[in-house]
Amino acid sequence: MNRLIYLLFISLVISCSKESNDSKSNPNVSSTKNNAPNSNDNSSSDQSSSSNDTSTSNDTSSEVKVVFNTKIHSSLPSEWVEQYNIILDTLDKRIPVYNKNYDDLDIYAWNSNTDKPYRSEIGDTGGACICGNDQKRYMVLEIPEDEFKYNSMHRYSVIAHEFFHAYQMSISANFNSGDFKVKWLSEGPAAVFESLYVREHYDYNYFIYDQERVDKEAVSNPSIYESYDSGGDTNYSSSVFMTLALVKELVKLNNTEADAIRMILKDFQLQNTGTANWKDVFKNVFSFSVDSFYTKLSDYQADINNVVPSENLTLQRIFNN
Repeated sequence: MNRLIYLLFISLVISCSKESNDSKSNPNVSSTKNNAPNSNDNSSSDQSSSSNDTSTSNDTSSEVKVVFNTKIHSSLPSEWVEQYNIILDTLDKRIPVYNKNYDDLDIYAWNSNTDKPYRSEIGDTGGACICGNDQKRYMVLEIPEDEFKYNSMHRYSVIAHEFFHAYQMSISANFNSGDFKVKWLSEGPAAVFESLYVREHYDYNYFIYDQERVDKEAVSNPSIYESYDSGGDTNYSSSVFMTLALVKELVKLNNTEADAIRMILKDFQLQNTGTANWKDVFKNVFSFSVDSFYTKLSDYQADINNVVPSENLTLQRIFNN
């Protein structure tokens, strides 16, 4: 009996020694679990898988994003500052801005009830714009005091509008250099983008309430809106109308609504569209000429209600992210 107990004891010792050696020879056995995320394990796995799928067609993992140097004046309410940060975070997912054409962009934001607090840096520049010159450019967000008083949606939508211009600058060298200045194809897409953003995130139809003043010349003499000197474009309403009418025409060619808008907001500028080639690029991207499109516009009524995008259309669907 004693001999049997002794043999069992020796066998147990040998077994424990073997397990210890196996663990030492393969240290990853235990470290895999220790290095796993503490929470949301399934979500993390899904995001990793999604990222790998995306990288096969559009790998941006090695690209560096533009640095936005934001200077927000104390005159702006904390609520606006909070929404500004939320909008930037959201836009970073929808239209990430990479430093292909510029490295950084200073942003100056203040309430119009304060007299030019950044005059020493940007002079008397005001309003909302991406301004400056070839040596230095910056974004200006001077928010009118009345927009806080009356809770105007423009106090938020203008952020998305100007950041879309920053995105255009990042995907087109000619847009970045100022060589592309066709108003309805520059401001129209930016204004459509801001309207889609506030409709999706604030449940507010900016198209109907703030871009409804479409001029009749948008259908009778649309070429005038190639110039920034053209009138009849309050809040870029006529440029928005023309952009959305172009969406309608592209859908007639069996493009989905989301694809049609992406072609205008992104694909058109990706061709490095400039003053000299924009009509050729237009035809190549959209499959019909500018003149042909202008002729088609005569079949429309100058009414924003006839061209407003579908309610369920989101920026995520448009940009596939």
